[in-house]
Amino acid sequence: MNILVVNDDGYEAWGLYQLARTVKKYGEVTIVAPEGERSGVSHSTNIRTAVTFEKVDNPEFEVYKTSGNPADCTRLAIGLLDKKFDIVFSGINEGYNIGTDVYYSGTVAGVREAIVEGIPGIAVSTGHNQHKIVEEELEDILDYIMDNHLYNENYVLNINFPYKKHEHSKGLRFTRIGRRCFKSEFGKTEDGKWVEIDHKIETDNWVDSDVTMQNEGYITISPLGLDETDYYHLGQLRDVQKKTGRK
Repeated sequence: MNILVVNDDGYEAWGLYQLARTVKKYGEVTIVAPEGERSGVSHSTNIRTAVTFEKVDNPEFEVYKTSGNPADCTRLAIGLLDKKFDIVFSGINEGYNIGTDVYYSGTVAGVREAIVEGIPGIAVSTGHNQHKIVEEELEDILDYIMDNHLYNENYVLNINFPYKKHEHSKGLRFTRIGRRCFKSEFGKTEDGKWVEIDHKIETDNWVDSDVTMQNEGYITISPLGLDETDYYHLGQLRDVQKKTGRK
């Protein structure tokens, strides 16, 4: 396989190379990553802004860095490199991407861009400095996914390792996306701008959500599709249109 590995923590991040070393058993690995951290940029791309794309001297992998964002990394790799990628991995992110985090996540966007291009994508995240559990269990989880061909060009697999209070996982759970809401407090800087200075996190208690299962000690895997249509309410809106006779 031709494998692309991207991230949002930058081309020097620990998790990027941990992931690349884990997946190299499946094929030839190419790394394209931002030149610095790009956390929270979501699916932002530099469509009208020029970006850099520079090869990095690395004895282990073919590595490129860019001034762009994670989604740009995938776009640039597909557009500039003379390779047809079979799968894209993103991560390992220093920080969870569970629940509604997926809307903000540059890590998830890096592989969401892959499925836009018709290429399967897998995102991997863990807690800050939660390296031990990843080092022990990542290879087994990815082997399970790859051996059973659970990846697909129609969805992203979003993997999160257990909450930091757990030293080992209780196993694997396929889950739906839960709710994790940041209630932010803002402060004013000396130059009159506003910045978040603190936040509280409110979460759901849905028994089958990634938020709940990850907190209970499971490795969670959630399939994320491109189609965000709410089909239940779409049907209701169409019924209203019929009843009102609106053309």
